[in-house]
Amino acid sequence: MSDTAVDWVRRWEEIYDNRIRTCLKDYSVDHWTARAEDYSEFRRTDQYAYGTSVHDALAAHGIVTPSSRVLEVGSGPGTFVIPFAKRIAHMTAVEPAKGMISVIQRDTAKTGIANYDIIPKIWQEVDTGSLRGSYDLVITSTVIWMFRDILQQIGRMEETAGGHCCIVESAGGSQGFERSLWHSIMGDTPHPAYAGYPIIYNILYQNGRIPQVRMIDARTVRSFDMLMNVYRIFYSLYTEVTPEVEDKIRSALQAESRSGLHERSYRAAVVWWDPKERRETV
Repeated sequence: MSDTAVDWVRRWEEIYDNRIRTCLKDYSVDHWTARAEDYSEFRRTDQYAYGTSVHDALAAHGIVTPSSRVLEVGSGPGTFVIPFAKRIAHMTAVEPAKGMISVIQRDTAKTGIANYDIIPKIWQEVDTGSLRGSYDLVITSTVIWMFRDILQQIGRMEETAGGHCCIVESAGGSQGFERSLWHSIMGDTPHPAYAGYPIIYNILYQNGRIPQVRMIDARTVRSFDMLMNVYRIFYSLYTEVTPEVEDKIRSALQAESRSGLHERSYRAAVVWWDPKERRETV
């Protein structure tokens, strides 16, 4: 790496460290259990259209097929489990939060899906050596920004994959509402940043991988009550959620509401690579 080149791993670590410095407490397994119903609600939007779009982007390039075995790191409420399991041979969900596991089990039962299993651990505790090369695809999305040691965790994904790895990350969307609400509650405290695309692409490329990218458009529709819970939990990580803070959240949501529902559009980058293919690095 030249002296003037950006060290993208270091940039990732800086974003992580800056966010942690702002927090009163960091995300925990209990946090994700508390958000299980909310995540389930917005991932079910349009019958799992988001997860289906990710699957279809990968299938169009032969990355997944009906015979594929796929492992998802940090499955949440079944973001990819349900839409993928309908179209592949087997799905493995790595998910430690009991609330999320319960939602996966409930929603797969409703849809008649049985070709999956759950590893109830955080990803860092999974013995990747025992799974070496077991999956045609290892995929993750929501949890990737929670790993400060990003290259180590990418390496663990690659160890588990017999085929490809994939990271799905936000690639933009309106942040006006989020920043306005943050400023009204937190004042001049900097809004926390989350490392996503294109930083993850740059990390992969800078470290010898040959990533491919396809963009997808998605939307979410969430109820007022669910979003109140989302923001209540989110701001509890950064400040005391007083009645005054709740009033600010409520007023902001009511001003944005359309008949009690909140619709937002965003774009995501589907980034995949073959761990066996490497380019020369300078």
